Amino acid sequence: MMNSLALSCKDCTSWQSLLFTAYLLTCWLLPTTTQVTIESVPSIAVEGETVLLFVHSLPPNILAFYWYRGVRALRTFQIARYVIATKSCVEGPSHRGRGTVLSNGSLLIKSVTRQDSGHYTLQIITTNTRPEIIRAEFFVHSPTLGYRKHLTPSQLSTELVPPRVTENDNIFLLAYNLPEKLQSFFWHKGVHPLDRFKIASHSFLTNSSMVGNAYHDRVIICNDASLMLLNVTQRDTGLYTLRTVSMDLKSEWAIVDVQVNKRGSMASDNRRPESELQARTLKNLKQKLDMCFSSTDTIYYK
Repeated sequence: MMNSLALSCKDCTSWQSLLFTAYLLTCWLLPTTTQVTIESVPSIAVEGETVLLFVHSLPPNILAFYWYRGVRALRTFQIARYVIATKSCVEGPSHRGRGTVLSNGSLLIKSVTRQDSGHYTLQIITTNTRPEIIRAEFFVHSPTLGYRKHLTPSQLSTELVPPRVTENDNIFLLAYNLPEKLQSFFWHKGVHPLDRFKIASHSFLTNSSMVGNAYHDRVIICNDASLMLLNVTQRDTGLYTLRTVSMDLKSEWAIVDVQVNKRGSMASDNRRPESELQARTLKNLKQKLDMCFSSTDTIYYK
């Protein structure tokens, strides 16, 4: 009897050891939840520049994004909110006419001033968890005397035509107010100027161009830095960044947000009547295309 009892205790200890080992392995192998982070681009800005608070690692099932000035998510400090279902951005009480919430939750602030320095709070509303709160911070300083010429406020801008995009459309990313004595320009998917995100680039010094592998048969580039993407799909949804470099090595950048809707969806079918502004946009587009296709410098890939 004693021997039998001793054997049972040893077996019990052995099973406890196995269970503990299995528990540790389970903890190690469980997938970890990716934490949402915000990157300020740039982290330190000069008055007049554009700042992007870029959101990484978004959770699934998002309903809306809310951006606030400061560290408290109170309506009084709300800059703007973006509602996923309606794909609309609504301004809040703290909106200063220069901030836009993009479809990926990022906040774009144009022509920043020193008063814009400080903390910003993002609130993410989802269907399956309580609201998630993330904070970011950036600083704005006045240009110093020796730095003023290099960091003048950027006038470069971009425009998406048509503003509502459906699968298989051809879209235009138009560029305006290019700097004088342009040396080169680059188009990237996203906000980071990495080669793997490059769509196309052109150097005026060597009169040469390069196109990213993923876009080699779907791109038309004009010498005014405008870009045409052919037969877009939902995978083309996202931010697009145009960067320019002038002969004196000044760098400017502008961002455009592209949302590609499924054909036949409410978002694509709910098209408003053409307004005077849209008519002017189409007129500008025609003028730009006439210049683009009549120029011998047009870079065509198809």
